[in-house]
Amino acid sequence: MTKRKLFLIIVLFLTMLTGFRFLWVWASPHAIQPQLVKGVLDLRNKELNQDKLLTLKGQWELYPNKLLPTFNKESINKAPPKKYIEVPDQWNDAIHNGEKSAFGYGSYRLRILVDKNEKQSYGILISGVRTSSEIYINGELLGNSGSPAAKKEDYVARELPYSVSFTTDKTEIEIVIQVANYSLAHTGGIFKPILFGNEKALTHQRNVSIGLQLLLCVVLLLHAVYAAILYTIGPRQKMLIYFFLLVISAITTVLIDDDKLLLHMLPLNYQWSLKLLIISNIMAFIFILLTSKQLMFQNLKIKSVQILTSLSLVHILFILLGPVVHYYELFTPIFFINIFVLSLEVVILFVKSALKNHDGSIFLLLSILAIINSTHWGLFKNFDLVDVTYYPFDLIIAFLCFATFGFKRYFWNTKQTENLAKSLQRTVTQKDDFLANTSHELKNPLHSIINIAETVLDSERESLMHQNANNLELLITVGRRMSLLINDLLDQSQLRESNIQLQLRNVPIQSVVVGVLDMLRFLTEGKHIALISEIPDSFPSIVADEKRLIQILFNLLQNAVKYTSVGSVRVHVDIHKGVARIHITDTGIGMNEETQLRAFQPYEQGDSSVTAISGGIGLGLSICKQLVELHGGEISVKSSLGKGSTFTFTMPISDSNIQELNSEPSSVTEYTDKRSQITLSEIATTSATSTDGRRPKILAVDDDPVNLKILTSVLSIKDYEMVTVTSGIDALIKLDTDQWDLIITDVMMPQMSGYELTQRIRERFTIAELPILLLTARSQPEDIYTGFVSGANDYVMKPMNAMELRGRVRSLTDLKQSVNERLRLEAAYLQAQIQPHFLFNTLNSISALASFDTNRMSHLIDAFSSYLRLSFNFLNAEPMIPIEQELELVRAYLYIEKERFEDRMTINWDLTENLHFQLPPLTIQPLVENAVRHGILSRSKGGTLSISIKELADDIEITIADNGKGMTAEQLQQLLSSQSTVTRGIGFLNTHKRLLRVYAKGLQIKSKEGQGTAVSFIIPSEKREMIRKIPYSQTDYIEPKYK
Repeated sequence: MTKRKLFLIIVLFLTMLTGFRFLWVWASPHAIQPQLVKGVLDLRNKELNQDKLLTLKGQWELYPNKLLPTFNKESINKAPPKKYIEVPDQWNDAIHNGEKSAFGYGSYRLRILVDKNEKQSYGILISGVRTSSEIYINGELLGNSGSPAAKKEDYVARELPYSVSFTTDKTEIEIVIQVANYSLAHTGGIFKPILFGNEKALTHQRNVSIGLQLLLCVVLLLHAVYAAILYTIGPRQKMLIYFFLLVISAITTVLIDDDKLLLHMLPLNYQWSLKLLIISNIMAFIFILLTSKQLMFQNLKIKSVQILTSLSLVHILFILLGPVVHYYELFTPIFFINIFVLSLEVVILFVKSALKNHDGSIFLLLSILAIINSTHWGLFKNFDLVDVTYYPFDLIIAFLCFATFGFKRYFWNTKQTENLAKSLQRTVTQKDDFLANTSHELKNPLHSIINIAETVLDSERESLMHQNANNLELLITVGRRMSLLINDLLDQSQLRESNIQLQLRNVPIQSVVVGVLDMLRFLTEGKHIALISEIPDSFPSIVADEKRLIQILFNLLQNAVKYTSVGSVRVHVDIHKGVARIHITDTGIGMNEETQLRAFQPYEQGDSSVTAISGGIGLGLSICKQLVELHGGEISVKSSLGKGSTFTFTMPISDSNIQELNSEPSSVTEYTDKRSQITLSEIATTSATSTDGRRPKILAVDDDPVNLKILTSVLSIKDYEMVTVTSGIDALIKLDTDQWDLIITDVMMPQMSGYELTQRIRERFTIAELPILLLTARSQPEDIYTGFVSGANDYVMKPMNAMELRGRVRSLTDLKQSVNERLRLEAAYLQAQIQPHFLFNTLNSISALASFDTNRMSHLIDAFSSYLRLSFNFLNAEPMIPIEQELELVRAYLYIEKERFEDRMTINWDLTENLHFQLPPLTIQPLVENAVRHGILSRSKGGTLSISIKELADDIEITIADNGKGMTAEQLQQLLSSQSTVTRGIGFLNTHKRLLRVYAKGLQIKSKEGQGTAVSFIIPSEKREMIRKIPYSQTDYIEPKYK
């Protein structure tokens, strides 16, 4: 805006305000100015206008230092000489004969002469007497403001406008006004005109003035209310505070000036009422200045504003602390200068703003001009330069201008917000597209990086430095976390585009929760956290997409574990208003109210300064919320900072009378519609349909009867022997009672998940010794990773493809049979691979005995032939042999070694009689050979070998002990390891693995360096009857002559 245009607007606006003011003056009722001469107003032969008031300006009688209610001849004679004084005016000269002091007291007297009429009602308005007054009409006290007195101690200061009315039929009306002033040293007496006239006209004019002041206060109060509301519900802006205080200051100024309405309600003394009036005026201009600065120059530091504000506050401080008695003398000039400078500064600020075309600044400038105009006219009125009814419209126009600025800025902000919203929407769409495209592009390279790192770590672990191996493991961990983030981004993109279709079915929540808890158990490493499921078995199934339910629980539980270091993470459920409520409660760091409000917003994270945890992109909870709502449920959070959080979401409960909601459950499609007809009793019969024992034996574990029925139907075609159980606990029991070629288990099962079952099995069997095939509803990396880390060999996605299932089962059962065959052949190979020096030494011993003891030579030849016969016997490649045959091989071997080393070997036998059982071949003999070669014969003096076979309750314990050189703790730890470098060779490991496979218990070794070694194993009672019998009649066994 140009200066010329701005100047023209200012001139036109001020001209308009002045014009309105003159119109108001012209339209207002004007008081008649009669002539008062020497204390007498003659109204005889003059008709008193019923609508017009008289201004009692002119010469009044003044009786200094005398307070008389009325004046008759006697009181006039006693009174001091009267003086004539102009009213309104200060009485300083008249009361003290030329002295400037305004302290003192006296009586003003005016006589009004009227025609003799019937009784007529009159009214008088006194609006300005300093600083106390009482009015007497014809000697009667009718009103007062304060209490005038001759002594200061009896005097009460108060300066309030008041009116009185009276009725008289006399021809002379005597008005006496007693005045006293001990409060202001500079000014005193009647300083505003006194109005006289008809009572109704006077009351009407006074009511109009009061009504206009109250109207203005209501308008201002509305502005204060909306400022307070905006501050409460919106951003906490300083401008709103300043504006609110500006309006309050303006209201205070209006109510304490003119008719002083506030002082009629508050019992303030004169000093504080005067201070409040002055301070409210100054504060109004201070807040005008501060509001203006905040509106247009919020981010700038304007020194002049700071200086003027500081000086004004100092001024206010002097007013508060200084004496009122000298105020008009000392502070009135400062007050006017202060108001003028503040006004000028505000005008300068807005002129600069308007010239810079700041939006709406012209309205603020006009508002300030209207306030300044009102202030200046008020000063003219106080100095009696104009006499008019109260004029509120300058201030109303000022605040209307301010409201116009507010509305204009509101509409401008609304328009800007719409534009920004559209721009933001475009940006969000572009961002989502970018993230989705980037995620797709990153997924394959990221998986390649993870796979390469895993390959290097697995193949080069032995040659890598420890630090480098740790770095690779860290790289893999970070890569997997990034893979989770990418999956979240892809899911967010699918949810945004509504591309996710739910495959609803009846899902047992118990099994899903247990499975997810096992998936997350690795996150609790290094933390003292308990993962607890408190869902009763009787809780009904819910209707959900199992994959998405797993995703919801995974994200919520992962979030709980992430922010919990010590305590527990619990999952519990209840039913509320016909829906299932799932609660995830943790004892972690919790959240404040602000974080709770934005917890489910996308890309929102907890304040890392509070949580001390960073990472992630804040999509997990947002995805949970969208997936829950997609199921028709709700999700909420309750949390207390430092005390933990509880996330709750709802899901519909399954109706057992309705059919499946979708044709793709965790089973083959063609069997889905038969779910309601299948019972556990039918499944139990499948375990009895086994044929001969040479078929691969499979244990299927699933809590869903439909899946078990389908597995049995699909796999029976390939001649598998199927046994089915419905829980992980039952599977472990079955594991102890039979030998299995394959375990097929569902991942999500109650009480014990497929992951936990796999871990328990891997404590006893390696991946090669007992393969495990997992059935999983999801193929997300975290599910597959958890399965393989738990020890699974392979997995099949649900719904299963029959051909894929048969292929994977066949490959795993073939693997198991190959391993079994390898172990049997390895044992036979080890025995057949008799070391050459043993053969040569035995033959040399036979040759030596031939020269001096043919009888011993004959027995040695018998023992050697028995040893060779049993070592190459075909039965060594069979799974089980009688204990007698194993002991015959042991006796033959020990006889040969005894003949060779004679006194260096002592053999103790401790055998329980009449024990007939079978055991894997070459189980005891390798242990005995190791004890002889690496135990007692490693010492020059030899030692003692003890062989014990005892029945402990129903179990059988076999122990081979020697008092040889023993082993160190490190050697003992490596002995049964596949990477063992201990010199006792592979025989120990082979025997240990075969015992584990058959009895679920391997070798127990106790050794101490220099004291010997004891090796034992247990044949459980249930295994004695379980094993497949190998035909072996008593005639096959020949009692050796060398025994």
